[in-house]
Amino acid sequence: MTVSKVKKPVAIAHLNRWRMHRQFLDHPFASKNLLELIKSVGWIYSPGCSTPYLSIWARTGSFKSEDLHKLVFDEHKVVQLETLRGCTMLVPRDQATVALRIRNRTFTELSKQARQQMPVTDVEMEKLKTAILKALQSGARTAEQIQQSVPANLVKDFGPDLKRIGLTNSLSLAINLLKEEGKLLKQQSKKRLDSMDYSLVLADSILPEADPQNLRLEAACMQLAQQYFKAEAPARIKDFAWWAGINVTDAIKGANEVKPKLVSISIEGSPDEFLMNESDVDEFLNFQPPEFAINFIPYRDTYLKGQREIVNRFISSEHADKPFSRWKGKLINDPLATVILNGRVVGVWEWSEDDDDVDLLLFDSNIPKPAEKMINKRASELSSFIRSTLGEVRLQGLDYGPHQMTGIHDLKAFWGKGAQVDVRI
Repeated sequence: MTVSKVKKPVAIAHLNRWRMHRQFLDHPFASKNLLELIKSVGWIYSPGCSTPYLSIWARTGSFKSEDLHKLVFDEHKVVQLETLRGCTMLVPRDQATVALRIRNRTFTELSKQARQQMPVTDVEMEKLKTAILKALQSGARTAEQIQQSVPANLVKDFGPDLKRIGLTNSLSLAINLLKEEGKLLKQQSKKRLDSMDYSLVLADSILPEADPQNLRLEAACMQLAQQYFKAEAPARIKDFAWWAGINVTDAIKGANEVKPKLVSISIEGSPDEFLMNESDVDEFLNFQPPEFAINFIPYRDTYLKGQREIVNRFISSEHADKPFSRWKGKLINDPLATVILNGRVVGVWEWSEDDDDVDLLLFDSNIPKPAEKMINKRASELSSFIRSTLGEVRLQGLDYGPHQMTGIHDLKAFWGKGAQVDVRI
């Protein structure tokens, strides 16, 4: 990385509007090729709900869910993988090895730490893993079907101490260990990305060329940095490290290998170094945004989840607690479905099954009337897409539970009680 020749700090407003532009949220992606779109904007979150459909719709002029299903479930040109920070994402096939290599080994580490408390030995666990792989040789199976196929004496329930740290039984642990080793993948049985019915399949039956065990971490971090700074720049090293779930040292090493080389951009109000490809600097500085850029993005869209901090970057501290869900009343750093105007979060939206329409709440009182009119028009377009293409919409992921509040009506009771998320850029 080198020092930028750009001396004058760039306003955050320009930074956000540029990022909206590079994410194809202020204009539709020029091609109907969804694979190229995903390569351009980065891996798309797919947490078992409507997010991938809504994220792609927000960036295209026209889009049919069947086109994405074909890519993912039939052609496997895009694969759904558990990867960064344990998140499930849509990844171009040629980047699958990196995605599998970079994923966190949470269950591997937990099992090492809790080895003495487990009612299964290492030898028994290896036998169970082998039995699972054998059971899947004939094709995809659910966890229940796998349990019926493996030796019953190897499937053992864990005690309360292990369950408290997320280890429920030996079969569940063995499956998670095999997923972390890149040997198993989970897929929706109904071939819909918003389905909650999953099966497990051997990874090499879909990705025979993927070999994450032989990819060096340094090489994986470099390839990941190349992808990240292409889609997210200008961004900081700590943004990249957080997004990728790696330590800052590995993030720095990966960024240092990016070609074209990364250069520093100074951002108003921030002491941090923002980086972007040297070849993009002139276009970034000379970018002239439209008067109003408006879009609706879903839960966990990469626009907000691609950078570490949201408050004081994409939303003012005044409204800091509004675009986030809550767990038992406590704010969590997980952005809801939001309305974006000129790079800033100005409201939240949800789908009303009763009215078969989009409900939205704008909390920014300074929105110009022409922009508000455009927001309502975009809401109407989103409603039409949901009715005609999706039929229904679910905005929360698989980890959504009875204590997590995401609805506008419920959340309003907690607004104004302060934010507990990162607030500095």
